[in-house]
Amino acid sequence: MGIQPVKKVNVGEQVFRQLKEMILKGEWPAEKKIPSENELAEMLHVSRITVRQALQKLNALGLIETRPGEGSFVKQPDAGDNMNALIPVMYLGNQSPKEVFEFRQIIETESVRLAAKRVSRQDIQALRDTLQKMIWCRDHSDPKGFSESDLQFHLQIAQITKNSLIIRINSILQDVLGRSMDEVISKMGCENGIYYHEQIIKAVEAHDEEKAVQLMKEHIEKNYKFF
Repeated sequence: MGIQPVKKVNVGEQVFRQLKEMILKGEWPAEKKIPSENELAEMLHVSRITVRQALQKLNALGLIETRPGEGSFVKQPDAGDNMNALIPVMYLGNQSPKEVFEFRQIIETESVRLAAKRVSRQDIQALRDTLQKMIWCRDHSDPKGFSESDLQFHLQIAQITKNSLIIRINSILQDVLGRSMDEVISKMGCENGIYYHEQIIKAVEAHDEEKAVQLMKEHIEKNYKFF
């Protein structure tokens, strides 16, 4: 895609996302030296401070490293470095799909248990609204919208736990989950997601922790089989 000038709306976030995508899509491969702050600022039509902040965020995520006297370089991916290294499948390597689903199995099954304990009426309505978005996207042949709503549903489950660490982990994993869901939906369609999300809502609303866990486990296992 190449570097594109940034519109002056949420400039810092746009710069960060664009640079991140350059790395995650392989346009800047591991060990590549990226342009300097001055060069990036000129290409993006933004200030050096904005570029510096974006680079700091990339560094914090473990995507780049700064070498004194040399500049910034794309890091060789290593999923085991720290939690922030949990980034898209295409960046982590051939074993990452299995690792992502194993991680989801552990985190999401116990997250839904907590959600069943702590859910409110407002939470249930939010989950139902998201499910309706999924159904609308299925009926209007919008697989991308369906995938985004699917991801939103799982993030909502994390938020219902009221556990800041679980919420943070899911925030870090958004790229991974989004790309995984795109692939799953392209292979297996929408019905599996709609069915399980419907049943999970019922179990969570009834505060049936064991049923909610069982359903989430089955849901993730069926998705993994398509890989």
